[in-house]
Amino acid sequence: MTRSAARRAAAAVLLVLLPLATSPFTVDLRPQKTLVLALALPLCAWGAPSLVATLVAVLGLLALLVWPSAPWEILAVAAAPTVFGALSELLAEDRAFVFRLARRAVLAASALALAGAIGLLPFETGAFHLPYPVLVGTFGNPNHLAAFLLLVLPLCAADRASATRREDRIEGTVALILGATTILLCRSHLAALALAAEMLLFVPRAALAAPLAGLALVPIALASDGFVRAFEGRLYLLVVHVRGLSARTLLLGVGPDAIAPRFLDWQAEHLAAHPDAARLWTFPEHPHDDLAALVLAFGLLPAALALFLARRRLRLAPALPRRELRAAWIAFALLALGAGLSASPATWIAALVVLACTFRPRAPAPASFHLARAGFACALAWALVAFAQLLSAYHHREALRAATTSGDTRAALHHTRTALRFPFDRGRLLHLEGRLLLEAGRPRDAADKLHEAARLLPHPIVWKALAAAERAAGRPEAAVAAARAWLRYRPGDPEAKALLEGR
Repeated sequence: MTRSAARRAAAAVLLVLLPLATSPFTVDLRPQKTLVLALALPLCAWGAPSLVATLVAVLGLLALLVWPSAPWEILAVAAAPTVFGALSELLAEDRAFVFRLARRAVLAASALALAGAIGLLPFETGAFHLPYPVLVGTFGNPNHLAAFLLLVLPLCAADRASATRREDRIEGTVALILGATTILLCRSHLAALALAAEMLLFVPRAALAAPLAGLALVPIALASDGFVRAFEGRLYLLVVHVRGLSARTLLLGVGPDAIAPRFLDWQAEHLAAHPDAARLWTFPEHPHDDLAALVLAFGLLPAALALFLARRRLRLAPALPRRELRAAWIAFALLALGAGLSASPATWIAALVVLACTFRPRAPAPASFHLARAGFACALAWALVAFAQLLSAYHHREALRAATTSGDTRAALHHTRTALRFPFDRGRLLHLEGRLLLEAGRPRDAADKLHEAARLLPHPIVWKALAAAERAAGRPEAAVAAARAWLRYRPGDPEAKALLEGR
């Protein structure tokens, strides 16, 4: 395969197949999308060989040995130079091809999301516990869907403006309308703000741009209380994560796998000092702020080194007209600071597309066969890691299905133990195994597993299960200790109070 063909194939996988990847194979969509991303990495490495990208990927694999439970966070950083290099070279070689892919990705993602909203496709939205339907499409999350569309819409707008064929202009217009409609129906306040800003830049005539931007802001005006609560929640998350900043954290970070469980400790400290904020209690999987996430995960030293290398190796070379580039960066900044782009592989790739549309390497990558082969081998190793994560997630799903649908505790335990052979998501898996052992009448074994689960994931639901296991094992003091920890992590919880009062 020629390098040009490899870059085109990689772009098709990343911009079209990655967002559309979904199946009932696992409960969580991230392992599926991570595997699709990892399968594109060998194509990127072959299509744009780079010494820096290969070294970063090798460092990522070494870091995986230290933090084996965080393959996605490490992969997102380690794969970024390789993917960026391939996209950047492809944009310089055939910008129209990338724009066409972006346009069709918007059409496909929007059409599938709207089809799911009217019941034509079985996309599950019950996990959000909202009184109204939301659009998730193949992203599993309305915020991720809206973020992807917001970042890719500027490419559709630029494509429509430069199109010479009438069919392309029509297709671009339909993509813009469908994408904007889908973003509004996602019911995200931040997405509505970003869309309004994009409308002001996409439409050159102010007399038309202002009404369209106002229309995008209508959902915020109709739900102003929700907007205030969302802003308050984001501010709360920022304040809690700031508690995790220390001299050591600022230098080296806590590790990408430690932010979520450590957040529960920081939150408990914050709520102990500010009990009036208990109504804002939450358990986010990420800080909803990319700057906070990068500093907390990797520290300032690696972040500063990455910025230094980027400044030395990249130059400004916009592949988008000024209006569309500004729109892309406004969406990029709002989403990075208010939602986080690194939480989902699909939003992460959209963010890299914006970067590739803005910067290019100062020097072209050397066409070295040995370097391409080294990068290819490293990328294949990442694909194996992603496949192992998918297998773990599959057995996790089968364990849940056996426990909840068929009531087969033995089969559920078999799948849980198989999943635990892989170093992914151990906190949730140990919690599930502990609850299964408790149901099987083995409370002491259950308590052992739940103690380890609470160390990895000190969530109130884990402490609740541990308290129940200790009581069933005839250890009331240990049950009270677990209930007190439960109450510390979830102040005011009525069940924890009742357990303590009923000793």
